Amino acid sequence: MRIPSLLLLVAVVASNAAAAQPAITLEPYFAPLEYMIGHCWRAKFKNGQQDVQCYRALYGGKLVEATHVVEGSQPRYEGVSIFSWDATNKRLRFHYFTSTGAVAEGHFANDAKGVLIPERHVGEDGTVTEMETRYQREGDTAYRVVTSEKTATGWVERMNLLYQREPQPAPKAAP
Repeated sequence: MRIPSLLLLVAVVASNAAAAQPAITLEPYFAPLEYMIGHCWRAKFKNGQQDVQCYRALYGGKLVEATHVVEGSQPRYEGVSIFSWDATNKRLRFHYFTSTGAVAEGHFANDAKGVLIPERHVGEDGTVTEMETRYQREGDTAYRVVTSEKTATGWVERMNLLYQREPQPAPKAAP
């Protein structure tokens, strides 16, 4: 009977220690991402694979990192995005690096429908793809991501996923 009591005590102490950690104050330009930070989010693809994205603040709220992994992909596909402030153009920007060696960069543009993210994706073979992604918040526990690709005949929707917040917080922090 002592082991369950000890486990309960350890859980209470750990939760109090976590609650005692100071909250990170984000720079104001991260407002569009604020509800995502500190959480992981999961979306299901039609083929059964799942994308899990986790957001956390870096360097006292000066940067934001988003990691993701496609569970069930072979080989395993994952990546990391770093969000920062572009002072010259006065907008939020990101740089994305993938496990395939592909990289992408883009920025946030607000319009009547919310946040639109134009992106330039460069594949490992050097192929450039222009994309646009729209993030649409759906309450505090979900958001939708709709990605379109520019083709010779116009924009074509490639992905439409609903991400739902995971019950556990994102892994803790970085510098």
